[in-house]
Amino acid sequence: MTPDYSNYSRTDLEEALSSIDKEQFPERVKQIHQALAALDVSEDGSVSPDQEILLPEPEEETPEQTQRKVVKNFALTCGGLILAAMLLPVYFHSFLLNNEMAMPFKWAALVAALVVFVVTIKKMLHTNYLRKTNATLLARGKRPMTVDSPRRYIGVFGGALFLALFAAFTIYRGVPVAIHLYVLDSKEETLHATIAALPRRYRQKHCNGKIYLAEYEPQFFNYVCDASTRSQWEQLRPGQKILLYGSRSALGFLVK
Repeated sequence: MTPDYSNYSRTDLEEALSSIDKEQFPERVKQIHQALAALDVSEDGSVSPDQEILLPEPEEETPEQTQRKVVKNFALTCGGLILAAMLLPVYFHSFLLNNEMAMPFKWAALVAALVVFVVTIKKMLHTNYLRKTNATLLARGKRPMTVDSPRRYIGVFGGALFLALFAAFTIYRGVPVAIHLYVLDSKEETLHATIAALPRRYRQKHCNGKIYLAEYEPQFFNYVCDASTRSQWEQLRPGQKILLYGSRSALGFLVK
C-alpha cells in the first residue's frame, strides 16, 4: 500500500526520503518531492506558478520519434567528431593568424558566441527542458528544481556561457587551422620573429616553452608553444630573433 505523503510533516517527508530505496520505489520518491513542494504553497492552498515543479508527462514514444532521436544522436556524434578533428591540430601545433585576418575572425567569433548564448538560453529556459532536467534529478534521487529556482538560472547562465565561449574559441582558433590544413594551399616556410616576452617557467599548462612574439602582439593568441627544446628556451631573451619552421598559407603560419 502506497503511503499518503500529503499528510506527512516536513520532518517525516525528509526522513522518508533519506531512508527509502530510491531504485526500488522511484514513484514514491517523486511523490515525496511533490509533497515537499506542496508545503511551500500559499495560504489559499494554491501553488504559485513560479514555485511549481514541472515533470515530464508520461507518453509512449512512436517509431517516428525513435527514428528521429537516432538520427539526431548520429548527427550530433558526427558533428562532435568533425569538431574534434578541427580542434585537435590547435592543441598540438601553434597557429599564427595573419594580422589582417585577425579582426574578421574576431567578429565572426563574437557573433557566433552571441548567437550560441541566446539560443542556448532560450532552449534551456523552456519548460520542456526543465521537465527533462527534473526527471533526471529524480532518477538520481535528487531534489527537482522549481520554475523560479536560483539553481536553475545559475545552471542556465553557466551552461550558455560555456557553450558561447567554446563556440568563439572554435571559430577563432579551430576554423583557421582547419582551413589552413584542409582547404588552402600551403607551403613549407620559415618565419623570423622577435621575442616579446617569456614566462618564468618552461613548463606551462598545455603550452611548454611558450614564447610571445612582438609581431603578433595585437592578437589574443600571440605566442607559440613547443618551438624549442628546454635548453634552447632557457637561453632566449626578449628582443632576440628566432627562426620558426612550419607551413604558410593565405591565413597564417602553422608552426611545426
